[in-house]
Amino acid sequence: MKLQPLALAEAHMEVRSAKESLPVLTDLLLFEQVAAGPGGFVMKHPASEWELVVHEASGATEKQMHNHFGVRVISNAEVNAAYRYLSAHKSEYELADLKQPEYSHGSFSIYFKEPGTNGWEIECFEDVLRKESGGTRLGGVRSPHWSAAISPDRFPGRGYVPQAFTHGTLLVGDEERSAEFYREVLGLECWKAYAHVVYLKHPASKHYVVCLCREGENSHSPNFRYTLTLKAAADVEDAHEWLRRSGGELGITELGDLRGGGDAASFLLRDLDRNWWEIAAGDTHD
Repeated sequence: MKLQPLALAEAHMEVRSAKESLPVLTDLLLFEQVAAGPGGFVMKHPASEWELVVHEASGATEKQMHNHFGVRVISNAEVNAAYRYLSAHKSEYELADLKQPEYSHGSFSIYFKEPGTNGWEIECFEDVLRKESGGTRLGGVRSPHWSAAISPDRFPGRGYVPQAFTHGTLLVGDEERSAEFYREVLGLECWKAYAHVVYLKHPASKHYVVCLCREGENSHSPNFRYTLTLKAAADVEDAHEWLRRSGGELGITELGDLRGGGDAASFLLRDLDRNWWEIAAGDTHD
């Protein structure tokens, strides 16, 4: 048995202050707020299928850059423009660790941290896409994640336009062993990108999670997690029972209780690298 997810539906991140982090997401990364609640808010990029659920916690711990999220622009010139714009507005948005543009894993990117402790990347694969094979390899994750480009008129005065919310990242200890878990337990596609780097994704979508093999320990709270949705609440219940019986053998290090009812049934688990995942049916913004 393995899970049969309908989607990699959500990424979750934890911030210290919604007031401080929300302007970074909307003004610098083109996210829109689509819902709000007592513990945070839900953001969505207009060209992307998945959502970003933001949890507010005053005690949010500092995240390493290997736990960052990323948006994509079309051209390398936009990455340079983004660096100039973020540099000029660094104090206004309380940005930290802003890095000069650099090539890494095929992309030309800048990295920075927003005031809520989370790392972000603005990436571009213009050079890779000069070859047709550049967009078809690795499950198509480097090809455009949008059907039509967003006009600069929608994001004026910055010199760059985030066209999609493309990826998140996870720390793993052994990329081969972890990839087997993601395939055979969570039911995701896994693509070996480089030595010690694996991309995992749902086969029906282009957004993805970069698994980086690094030294370190995943001690973050469940507020930093990814959500996989199953077809129905009954499937979630069956999955929970399967993992309750066999999870230890499969590599599950922690299994949460089954929560909610009806279409909102869900549970949390920690994988063999102690990364948090949510398995859910229906609306799970909590």
